[in-house]
Amino acid sequence: MKRNLFTILLILTVLTSSGQHLVKGKVIDENSQPVVSASIVLQQKSDKSILQTSITDSTGLFLINAKQALQRELIISAIGFESTSIDLSDALNQDTALLIRLTNEGKQLKQVSIYSKAPLIERKTDRILFNVENSLSAIGGDGVDALSKAPGVRVNDEGVNIVGKNNVKIMVNDRLLQLSGVDLINYVKSIPSANIKRIEIITNPSARYEADGNSGLINIVLKKNLSQGFNGLINTGVVLSSRYLVGLTGVFNYNLDKLHISINLTGVYSESSLNATTEFSTPKNLWERQSTSLMKWKGMRGDVRVDYDLSEKTTVGVKYMQGVRDYKIDLHENGRFYTQTGRRLDSTLLNIGKDKLEYTLRNVEIYLDHKIDTSGKKIEFASNYFRYGMDDDNRFQSSSYNDQHELLNSYKPVGLSENEYIDIFTNKLDLTLPYKFANLELGAKLSTIKSKNNLMYEKTFSIGTLNNNVFDYSENTQSLYASADKEFSKWSVKLGLRLETTQTRGNSSVQTEAAKNNYFELFPTFYLQRTLNENNILSFTYGRRINRPDYSLLNPARLYSAINVYEEGNPYLEPSFSNNFELNYNYKDWLSTSVYSNFVSNGFSSLDFFDTENNIQSQVIRNYANSVAIGLSETITFNKVSWWENNNQFNIYLNRSKSNGAIAEGTLKQLSGYVSTNNTFTLNAKKTLMANATFWYQFPEVYNRLISEAYYAADLSFRAMVMDRKLTLVVNVSDVFKTSQQKYKGIVNGVNQFSTQYNDNRKARITILYRFGNGKGNKAARNTDDSETSRVKQGI
Repeated sequence: MKRNLFTILLILTVLTSSGQHLVKGKVIDENSQPVVSASIVLQQKSDKSILQTSITDSTGLFLINAKQALQRELIISAIGFESTSIDLSDALNQDTALLIRLTNEGKQLKQVSIYSKAPLIERKTDRILFNVENSLSAIGGDGVDALSKAPGVRVNDEGVNIVGKNNVKIMVNDRLLQLSGVDLINYVKSIPSANIKRIEIITNPSARYEADGNSGLINIVLKKNLSQGFNGLINTGVVLSSRYLVGLTGVFNYNLDKLHISINLTGVYSESSLNATTEFSTPKNLWERQSTSLMKWKGMRGDVRVDYDLSEKTTVGVKYMQGVRDYKIDLHENGRFYTQTGRRLDSTLLNIGKDKLEYTLRNVEIYLDHKIDTSGKKIEFASNYFRYGMDDDNRFQSSSYNDQHELLNSYKPVGLSENEYIDIFTNKLDLTLPYKFANLELGAKLSTIKSKNNLMYEKTFSIGTLNNNVFDYSENTQSLYASADKEFSKWSVKLGLRLETTQTRGNSSVQTEAAKNNYFELFPTFYLQRTLNENNILSFTYGRRINRPDYSLLNPARLYSAINVYEEGNPYLEPSFSNNFELNYNYKDWLSTSVYSNFVSNGFSSLDFFDTENNIQSQVIRNYANSVAIGLSETITFNKVSWWENNNQFNIYLNRSKSNGAIAEGTLKQLSGYVSTNNTFTLNAKKTLMANATFWYQFPEVYNRLISEAYYAADLSFRAMVMDRKLTLVVNVSDVFKTSQQKYKGIVNGVNQFSTQYNDNRKARITILYRFGNGKGNKAARNTDDSETSRVKQGI
């Protein structure tokens, strides 16, 4: 029986190289005999320009070494047969194998289908791709499960980091999330891993992205699915440690023709404890400070997004987010002062405090995406308003005792109130323009920031009233960027330049004049990649970045937490700059090697100082050092058996920090490292029962001017899926052996410092997730691309 042309997938197991993919195929006739000397032409659909040609050999085989781009097609023709074309726009994301059957002249084609599967890990010109949909983590897991397996990524309750770096920002579909800490983790947990297509690790962001942040970006790319109807999930669970946390999340999606709606609601209640110890030692005395904090907090956050397709080329949308979180903190602190001679107790200072905080967040974004033509040209516009508020009511009382524990002085109770409000307005325009000579990206951004902080002490606290303060801060930034990338033969090159000019002004009631800072900076980026062969890829990247201080760090007011302890901002704080270099090598889809270096000038951080004469501890922000980090990172992934996926990370790096005179000490060096193994096992043939075992070890490393001791942890989890995978039960135990306690030591201005901190890291989690509706994701979510909001110290 004669049949029309059809295409099926034969083999695709070769690692994809960035921008360079093989199209392999065989052309046969209706009797399954090879068609000899058939003409194969790869052309651009827009202008029909010919890019490559080939002919079939005596066995009907052909091979084309194609470049990834939009709107390309393959034309197949032979004497005596009907010519046909195959759209390769999607297929060229990876190597593709085709079996093509031609019909005799006069017969019409019926259908062409192309099936392909990307490797687990891919190296692109400016990023590493972790294709979650091909990982066991996509089965019944969430976004955190997927992130923890991405090359070079570390995930814990405090946030997400790239090994050997910090200040990493998280995006969803190229738009920055405006959350941090536990809220960021909860948000990522609300994304089912089955809805994630891939995770992109961008250690050297291109000119298209904000220049702020020294350590790169992680972009979570969601699957695009416009299935009609209603679907969603309900996720609830409890975390048990010395205290507990309970939470409930609901995600609801609805698609109706051109209308797309998504709603995300989250509520959390938590109690947690923190134990910390700090020591300050000098030749004259020793101060031991032990504190225990009990924190109770509750919060809610919700966002709604509405998209409407005006046409096949144009989409408009609006997104609204609001959140609130309330904290109640009970603090008990015991400070002991010793003489160094004989280590004799001199006196004791007891501090008891209660703190009430409320954080609020509101965000509104409107956006428009328009495809200019079918060649891939498009324009994107977004306008955003972000409002953040913090109200703090803090009360504490301090009492001092002699070595016989007899009362020396009961200081008057201290009451203080602080509120801070930050308003951020941004407008952003991006153009994508693919041309034959190069692919261009152009854009501009305007941002306006206004911050106001009021700090008031009750009159009973004489020292504090001298620091009553109203601090107004404004910052305006104008940005332009352009980048171009080109692929030729086995090379890929990308160049970019971002221009940013910034004007800042800070007015404080405790200063005689305003603190101003105006600066103009250029941020170049460069990427070069060489595909040695289908299994080996070598690349080099460079980028210059800026790290701007959080707004709260600029406030010069003294915020007291005890009679002799305060923190103080710095209105003259300047941004730091970094130059980042990376040399990367990828072998197939299981080995990724990176040699990197990071040079930071004018670095700033919060440093602890101790006044030995008056026994006063102060925490001050300063531009204090220039630093260098050089490292080697290895990721090895094994997923060749159906029941086991193994991901291993190894990182060794050297940190060198040299003081610029702001502190007495000169150069600090520390060789450090990090190793981890993450193992996921399927326990049955249907892959509805899964287990995971993870172990990681952090060697001593530099944190500000202190050095941490080594710490490590082992985590275990079990996952079960029932009801056709709609209901998932997860049981997880983290830090099984309670070994992740962090200890720091170092010298700042001649004072030896030692501190420990344990934050209830050993926890048992029980999570229940239920999916309902058509079981498919909504249109890919959008998130605001505003790095300015990430500089807000959010408690939401």
